[in-house]
Amino acid sequence: MSNNTLKPKGLPQCPQDAAYLLGKRANISDLARKLGMSPNVLGNKLNPDQEFHKLSLGEAVAITELANDDAIIESWAASRGYVLVKVPDEVSCDEELSDQLMKLSEEMGAALGEIRHAREDGVIDSIEYEQIKKKLMSTVTEALALKAVVKGQVRDLPRHTATVISKEA
Repeated sequence: MSNNTLKPKGLPQCPQDAAYLLGKRANISDLARKLGMSPNVLGNKLNPDQEFHKLSLGEAVAITELANDDAIIESWAASRGYVLVKVPDEVSCDEELSDQLMKLSEEMGAALGEIRHAREDGVIDSIEYEQIKKKLMSTVTEALALKAVVKGQVRDLPRHTATVISKEA
């Protein structure tokens, strides 16, 4: 199996390239002002071909937060063979456990159905792969939501000291 099938398409594989594209999407003057630097300096730091000004990790984190854009960390994760998935908010209602199990099962079934459908002609093309990827990511999201529901169900048990009863008594 080729490792290329595991790489997300449409996502820059280099975090510097992702930062550059983020700069193209965001208001660079506003970001620069909030970071306390000139727009020219920030533009140079976001340019992967720039030799002298380099974006620091702290600046990349700050830009991600200020722009509310996860492209840099998504690209970094992808370049390391990972996928970035937003963790759902915690929930704690008892009924949500069974609902979440059903949602997870539904999403898994949809993902497997998408894979089966794509393989009917013996070839998975790039459009089918994108559909499969969306379904699988939705399944992962539901699995993480289930984890949050289960975590909300955890209760501390009261601790009792053990009483040892002697056989001689």
